[in-house]
Amino acid sequence: MQLAIPFYGLLRPVLVMFIFLNISFDEPFIWRMIKYYIWTSIPIAILSIGQTLGSSVALQITLLGYTSPSRAPVFKLLEEHGSILRSTGVFESPVFNAVYFLSILTIVVFALVSKSAAFGSRRLLYIVLGLAALAGITTLSTTFLLGTILILAMLVFFLGHKYPMRFLYLAIGGAFMTGFVVLISWPFLARQATFTGSFRYQVDKIVTGAIFSTRYDLERGIFRETYEAIQQSPVLGWGLTQSADVFLGDSIYIIMLYRGGIIGLSAFLLLIYRILKYAWKNRNQRGIYGIMSWVVLMWTLLLLATGFGSPSFFILRLQEWYWAVVGATMGLYLQQYRNSSRCEHNNSQNTT
Repeated sequence: MQLAIPFYGLLRPVLVMFIFLNISFDEPFIWRMIKYYIWTSIPIAILSIGQTLGSSVALQITLLGYTSPSRAPVFKLLEEHGSILRSTGVFESPVFNAVYFLSILTIVVFALVSKSAAFGSRRLLYIVLGLAALAGITTLSTTFLLGTILILAMLVFFLGHKYPMRFLYLAIGGAFMTGFVVLISWPFLARQATFTGSFRYQVDKIVTGAIFSTRYDLERGIFRETYEAIQQSPVLGWGLTQSADVFLGDSIYIIMLYRGGIIGLSAFLLLIYRILKYAWKNRNQRGIYGIMSWVVLMWTLLLLATGFGSPSFFILRLQEWYWAVVGATMGLYLQQYRNSSRCEHNNSQNTT
């Protein structure tokens, strides 16, 4: 049973993808799924901001509903600061929470640029944009700060030449909304000297290039023992067994190397490559199918980048959303393929 639980944890995302792949969904359902994902970020953002501000209500909600004995960040933050200074949201980790809000920013910015009415009210999208940006800042994570730059770079690279004026309007509107939210909340955040000091520390790590030293340094990094274990079984890995000295969790690539070796990591990257190839090929399709392909493309690139500082594709309570969207998007393609095949078959029968 000890091995069955982590095995199911790795298998569950694949099962979710195949379930959504093999069910015929109509367009309204797909849009509801995406809109619900966007809308639920509002209460999670409010909870995250409340955690950093030291709200007793946010603390009780977190302790009663979003903590588990196997995950230590919440309890460690309470012990060190007396509050959840680096917001964890519903994910029990500041880094996981940062990846979540990066995924929200990705889809919201794309929705604003694409101007698709199916994403919902643009005013609501701007509110979500501001709240997600502020909540991401409260994670005090270099993953969020660098990820925000990555999102803007991706969107400008892919869509900047196509919608230059839309990016200008989005930059103005987004800066105004984010600035408004930060202006209201910053005086409360600034009262906590620890928060401002930690924020400057995270920025300094990016500027000095020391962002990955605590993780990947061969002598002082937290993966020191993990490197030694990987060297002992580099091809096949260690499977689901884990030594007490080995640390897993802050890198999807280290996790894959440890559990599956070079073969496991290669198989995983091959799967991600096929997803990227599929999304890139179909991104210019008309209607919902093209839009969903764009979403899959950008989310996959985002998770690949954040995988250096988190288990990205396998984050608890977040992973199912990604794999469901991938499955649903591929399912849309299968529906189109089957419909076109039926039409061709009927036309050939009528001709005969």
